[in-house]
Amino acid sequence: MAAKSNHLTTQQCPELIPKNQLEITRCEELLKLPVLPQELVTEILLRLPVKTLIRFRSVCKSWCSIIYEPQFVKKHLSLATKDDDINHWRVIICYKYRDLKSCSLQSIFHDSYGCAMDPCYPFMTLQRGVGIVGSCNGLVCIYYYEKLVDNCCLWNPSTRESHILPYYGEGTNFGFSYGFGYDSFNDDYKVIRVGFAKGPTEVKVYSLKTDSWRRIEGFPSNLIIFRPLESSKHVNGSIHWTATNLSSNSWVITALDLGEETYKEIPKPNYVKEFALVSVRALKGCLCVVCEDDLSFDVWVMNDYGRKESWTKLVSMLYLPERIQCSIPLWYMKDGGILVNLNGAFAIYDLVNHTLKHPLIYDSLDLHQADIYVESLVSPNAHKKVPN
Repeated sequence: MAAKSNHLTTQQCPELIPKNQLEITRCEELLKLPVLPQELVTEILLRLPVKTLIRFRSVCKSWCSIIYEPQFVKKHLSLATKDDDINHWRVIICYKYRDLKSCSLQSIFHDSYGCAMDPCYPFMTLQRGVGIVGSCNGLVCIYYYEKLVDNCCLWNPSTRESHILPYYGEGTNFGFSYGFGYDSFNDDYKVIRVGFAKGPTEVKVYSLKTDSWRRIEGFPSNLIIFRPLESSKHVNGSIHWTATNLSSNSWVITALDLGEETYKEIPKPNYVKEFALVSVRALKGCLCVVCEDDLSFDVWVMNDYGRKESWTKLVSMLYLPERIQCSIPLWYMKDGGILVNLNGAFAIYDLVNHTLKHPLIYDSLDLHQADIYVESLVSPNAHKKVPN
């Protein structure tokens, strides 16, 4: 048998370790972090805000890989949109001089005043001719126009990523309308451009997957779209417009299904009085119709998409004398009322007490357009190679 060693180890007698080395060993033990399973790390990261996740991409390669993973991006978005907490949501504002700003929805509803921030957005140097098409899953589609030239850009204000769409090619320049939404069937984001002229209505669709435009046929020849630059809205995988049916001389809601790329008519609400203006909106994922005359406006919501019986009149509101025919509902809270763009100013209408208040927003001018977007990691450059 081997003889037992008479030498003591440093583990048995720590006093044998040199003082400096002992301090280093103790520090190393204190700095050791427990190794968590990747599944647990993922669950923790999923519940963090976008700004934090952007910083955490630089912590280590494994975290960066998790955060860039498409399934992580989709699950993070799903958690944010299912949560009733409005901290995930912001308002994008386009002012009359075509300057874009951003403000948190939380500050508008609950703080004494909101603060409009200056995001770094595409087309900033143009100074004019910039507008908002719409938002979907954290992406905001903005357009610019100058003389007879127009084009679009997909932009994520939370990550500051953007992608300017290729030119749509020769088309109708008499008038145009854009729409933007998500095609869940093909997992694709699409932009619709409707061009108006004396001849047939021209419709082109842009696919983010292919990064290209193509023309689609079949737009109903008997329809004329109302207020085209303001009324196209994405709900339930379709782009919606209000239009005049020349055959029946009445207004209708027409929709383009982004997956099948076919047109359909959506049943309209049973309203009693006649209105001067009718427009379609999106309100917290539901199809919404605003009916206006010189004295008031009604807001109708379709709670079950496609079912005529599910139309509900949410509010009927009188205009103030100085605010006529410009009401755009943006957000709805059961206990906080409706946020409305009322003739160039934000207003919150209390559905219980039937009162109106105007939230104060610091560094704010008269707004021209506004839309709601959720903070997300969805990339407008998803068609390009994902970083390793």
